[in-house]
Amino acid sequence: MNRHLSKLVKKSFSNQIRSTQNYTMPHPIWNKPELDQVSLEHKSAITFGDHFAYYFIQSMRVGFDIMSGYKKVVPFQSEQVSEKKWINRVLFLETVAGVPGFVAGMHRHLRSLRGMKRDQGWIHTLLEEAENERVHLLTFLNIKKPSLIFRTGVVLAQAWYVALFGVAYMFWPRVCHRIVGYLEEEAVKTYTHMIHEIERQGSPIHSWTTRKANQQSIEYWGLDNDATLLDVVKAIRKDEEHHKDVNHYFADDYTQSKPNPFPPGK
Repeated sequence: MNRHLSKLVKKSFSNQIRSTQNYTMPHPIWNKPELDQVSLEHKSAITFGDHFAYYFIQSMRVGFDIMSGYKKVVPFQSEQVSEKKWINRVLFLETVAGVPGFVAGMHRHLRSLRGMKRDQGWIHTLLEEAENERVHLLTFLNIKKPSLIFRTGVVLAQAWYVALFGVAYMFWPRVCHRIVGYLEEEAVKTYTHMIHEIERQGSPIHSWTTRKANQQSIEYWGLDNDATLLDVVKAIRKDEEHHKDVNHYFADDYTQSKPNPFPPGK
């Protein structure tokens, strides 16, 4: 009995020190040409719900740009975004972006149970999106840890956003997916700007062109062993573009019941 227990403990410990790749959901792995082929195309608003979603995100972005120091608003403020401001911006962005997929997946899961019918494959894609955004967050946490004030802001923002999005998804799921689609459009713009800054000589984050990516990121995105933070940011940007396309597709479905065309890992 003790021998079997000893083997079980050893096996459990061995599993704990393995790569976290074993615990992630199937997700897209992008090749190098795909990482550079990112579209900034905007989805035109058609319905009242679409217009509301667009202007809601635009208004949120204005406030976020000011609070994160992304845009110069006072004369003595530097026009150059420091590494600290970049990290704080994307950390906060990912804490917000990780909410909709999980909340929407939970709603559709419960709806499937109540209705006693299949969900048409949406739940998996939504939960994978939420996990993917959380991996983005954990990736940037390897670069810099946020302050207590920053963490407090995240807690307050999360409480507000989870409640708001949760109630909204009960009544207007299509509009909620459009909101996420427009949010992801802004994320793609932010990461595209970030990549330009990384590649620009003399920028505060130019060192990311040679700074090695951590092993978890290399394994998660299937990057080369010599991958840098620049490669990681390109992979994150491509993820955001994918989320944009997925949510705009879901928002285009007025029935919210068509089969999901995005299989696991695609």
